[in-house]
Order: sequence, then structure tokens, then C-alpha cells
Amino acid sequence: MIRAAACQIQPEERFEKRLAQAAEVLHEAGKQHIDFLCFPEGFLTGYYSNKAQAEANSLKPSDPIFHEFVLSTAPFSTTFMMGFNEKDGDYLYDSVAVIEKGSLLGIQRKHYLYHPYFTASSTYRTFVSKGITFGCIICLDSNYFEPARLLALQGATILFCPMCNKVPLDHRYAVKPLYYSQFVARSFENRCWLIGADWAYPSDGELVCPGHSVIYDPDGQEINRSASFQNALLVVDIPRERLMHEKGLRVHGSKLLNTQLAGQT
Repeated sequence: MIRAAACQIQPEERFEKRLAQAAEVLHEAGKQHIDFLCFPEGFLTGYYSNKAQAEANSLKPSDPIFHEFVLSTAPFSTTFMMGFNEKDGDYLYDSVAVIEKGSLLGIQRKHYLYHPYFTASSTYRTFVSKGITFGCIICLDSNYFEPARLLALQGATILFCPMCNKVPLDHRYAVKPLYYSQFVARSFENRCWLIGADWAYPSDGELVCPGHSVIYDPDGQEINRSASFQNALLVVDIPRERLMHEKGLRVHGSKLLNTQLAGQT
């Protein structure tokens, strides 16, 4: 049995307090014997609507403060994914760090961008921890089929989806829908579990996020969803036999139709 979870949370405004929040959540995850934990998009640095704030609150993986944070997680047994603004030369990426017991397993960058000041990534890779192959699709990347499909073709059995759905008050995501069509599609068509972790952000008069954290199984069935505006760990126990390594036609499809899609007829 694999125990995985989404952390729905309202991040503190100051970096030092977010570090304390992360340690508290990881401590609780350890108590609950959680193997994998997904934090929201932009949790470590904050998530901003303008480039100046985003750059001022960005980190390089080589920065001592980032390295110290990774090392500080060594006592925790939970493998976790955490969003941050990643600075790389003149470029700024919307990224997720994958961390296991004080080691950085790698970084996934977002491709489909909500804020245009970020640079789009075009590379997707899987990670392996505790014998499980998984990948990350960041927020808007879940609305499109390619990111999840690329990961499924590499053998991902779980898709973790860090999100920040802080939206205007008149946006459709200002309230929770009955179901999330993109999550139904991505989990079903790729035979993957999907675990999405969102912010809980009360209305500031302009933006709001009730928290769209959710868990879907490989049949596109919703297994768990968060309460609105509540900090919580959304947990699922997954039997190892329900982690589907053989993807079959649902992922690989028809060679004939794939050829037509590629325009090679």
C-alpha cells in the first residue's frame, strides 16, 4: 500500500514562516505515514501576479538558502513536491522541486503559463522513489493532454499537480465545480492516479481560492476532495496492484491514427 496526499494550505507571507509551515506539515505527514506529499504551486517562494515581485521572490537551486532548506528535510521520510519561482540566468520558471530525505531528486518546470513573465519549459521527466514512478504537471499543464501523456509514456503511475488557483471573484473557479473535467480526462486517458494540491486563500476583495485539492483514480473517478478554505492533508491509500505500469491502448493508442495525427499519411 502506498499512502499519498495533497497539502491544501494558505501559505504565510514571509519566507521564514513558510519554511516553518513546511516543517510542520512534513512532521504531520510523517505521523500519518504518508509516502508522497504534494504541496501547492509557488508555495516556497509565493506566487505573484507581476514579474517584479516574482523575481524578487525567486530562488536558484544553487542558492545556499535553497540548499539549506533541502538538507533540513533529511529527517522526514515523506517524498514531497513543492512549487517555487526558479531563477536560471535571465529566465524565470514556474517550477516544482521533488525532494526526498534531504536530497533534490530533480525539478519540473511548467509549460502552459498563466503569468507571461515565466519562461515555458518543454521537457517532462519522471521520478522514482520508494519503487514508484511518478511525474508532476503544474496547474494549467493539467488542462492539456501533452504533459501528462509524455509522463505516462515514461511509465508514470501517479501525476502530482501543484496548483495555485487564486482567481478574480467573477472567475468560474471562485467556487468549486461539481467535478474537474481536466482531471477526469488526464487520470482516465493515462491510467494514472492524479493528486492535486491547491492554495486555500480567502477573498482579499480581488482574488480568492477556495481550494481545489482533489484526488482521482485511474478510472477518472473522484476519490477525495478538500473542504473550502481549509488547511488540510487530503490522503489516499493506493494498493500497489492499482498502480498501473502497463498502459495499453489507453495511452499508446492506434499506430494508424497516431500516424494521421503526425501528418505522415
